[in-house]
Amino acid sequence: MADNPAAAKLRLLIADDQPLIRRALALTLGTEPDVEVVGQAVDGVDAIEQALALVPDVIVMDLQMPGISGVVATREITARLPAVGIVVLTTFDTDNEIAQAIKSGAKGYLLKDAQREELLECIRKVHGGETCIAPAL
Repeated sequence: MADNPAAAKLRLLIADDQPLIRRALALTLGTEPDVEVVGQAVDGVDAIEQALALVPDVIVMDLQMPGISGVVATREITARLPAVGIVVLTTFDTDNEIAQAIKSGAKGYLLKDAQREELLECIRKVHGGETCIAPAL
């Protein structure tokens, strides 16, 4: 382990238009010793702006947000910051939504009913360069 444990932390940005979901994710995921929640974006435009400013390792992205959708934000972020991994966390489980998210650059896709450990595992896999799609999908 490094001399400075904080330097080894996975930097996470959460993008969801629902304040309760954002806060719950930040509180839940931020308690992990290897995760630092560096920002919370309220919509797609905010997600792009914060991603460019903060350059997180991974972004947990909702698909349906006002203004710019999670798909468009994902496409823009991955085009400008290809090293940033994006995990889509959504209620949408149709083939079309999944395909759009993956085509836009997302490396992970989970439903919002996923367990905490499943989400953490997916975030860590995406951070490590792997893909992660919920087995049910």
